[in-house]
Amino acid sequence: MDNLRDDSLIDMKFMMRDSGFTDRYFYKQIEKGNLPPPKKFGRSSRWEYADYKCWKQSFTSPK
Repeated sequence: MDNLRDDSLIDMKFMMRDSGFTDRYFYKQIEKGNLPPPKKFGRSSRWEYADYKCWKQSFTSPK
């Protein structure tokens, strides 16, 4: 992950591997407004790494 910049585009597989959550979980997070919807490139969905990193930090930080 050291070579990822904030504007790097990541896919669902990356997020699932990194977090341990399922794709269904992430789509529920999008529905709730906790994670922005993906950018679409044809049939591909990608998220900016910065958006994922922000979600992950908010999820793991104490409230």
